[in-house]
Amino acid sequence: MKNYNYLGKSNGKKFCIQGIDVFSHKWKSLGECDIVLQPDTKKPYSFSVYEIETDSRVVKFLAGKFDDDDWAFFADRKEEDYIF
Repeated sequence: MKNYNYLGKSNGKKFCIQGIDVFSHKWKSLGECDIVLQPDTKKPYSFSVYEIETDSRVVKFLAGKFDDDDWAFFADRKEEDYIF
């Protein structure tokens, strides 16, 4: 388990990572998953790793649902150029 940045959660209508609305693009599964901790309870969840490719860049993130059925998003802490 790596130490990931919690980016936030969404009801599935809109969520931006690096200025890109992830729900407006096709997610490519990288066939990987990792354990993330729910920020409030520290309960572990297994989330899949995805990437979105646009004309200008590739955005990589982890996504899944907590018990409240909202999408939650995480990114590797090594990423330094996240703009939300």
